Amino acid sequence: MCATTGGRLAGARFAGGSGVARAGRASADLSQGARDDVDRGLPESARTLKPTHIVAVAFAGVLAGGRLSHADPQAYNPNAFDLSGALDRPVPPTPRSIEIGIGGGYTQGVGGAGGAGSVQDLTGPGANLELQVGVRTSPALTVGLYATGARYRHGDLFADGSQAHGATAGIQAVWHAREERALGPWISLGCGWRGLWLAPAGSAPISAHGIELMRLQLGMDYRISPAIAVTPVIGASASVFLVEDAAMPSMFAAVRDNRLNLYVYSGVLGRFDLGG
Repeated sequence: MCATTGGRLAGARFAGGSGVARAGRASADLSQGARDDVDRGLPESARTLKPTHIVAVAFAGVLAGGRLSHADPQAYNPNAFDLSGALDRPVPPTPRSIEIGIGGGYTQGVGGAGGAGSVQDLTGPGANLELQVGVRTSPALTVGLYATGARYRHGDLFADGSQAHGATAGIQAVWHAREERALGPWISLGCGWRGLWLAPAGSAPISAHGIELMRLQLGMDYRISPAIAVTPVIGASASVFLVEDAAMPSMFAAVRDNRLNLYVYSGVLGRFDLGG
């Protein structure tokens, strides 16, 4: 009897397992049939993945990426660092004060140098130092004095060991634009005196002196603080020598060949406003 009961239970389990398996196959067949019905309801172009579909999806992705790359960074990061605002920030205008400028750079001249010849034959490029002292009469205007000194490489007419020096001094006016911004362009115009000293190796020194007819400089102030500014500067001046000392014994004589000469300059200048 026990054997009979066990056989019946095993048969029931077998029958149950078969039923579950048949139910699973039926469900899978039903799902596959449903998918087939859906596919039969769609056109052929929708049931088949074509290369054109891949290209379209990729093109749409490129367009979306391009829109993101050209979006305003502030829209994603409102605290982003603004470099232009950090450099060209608003600053208080410079009050009435004493203004001192100290700078240096490169200079070279061409043109007439009196009876000695041409500047480019007597001197080469040189290093220049400059001092400016003025009164900032208003935030936009400075009036004052300037002085420069330069040491040049000797020209091709002189042997090694020769020396050449130059100097200028005069008055100038400086006009400052954008006096309420950290970045402010400026222009200066001046006139004064120019001297040139030559010491050829093994010969007596000679010199020439004349008028600096016009001195023009252009620069861009960067105001580190209300009283301190650093500025790159370029400039040019036109001069004419009127007297020279080339005789033995030493004495000045009028220059017969007083051709115009031109000097160019580039360098860096620091400005300091005192007592504002």
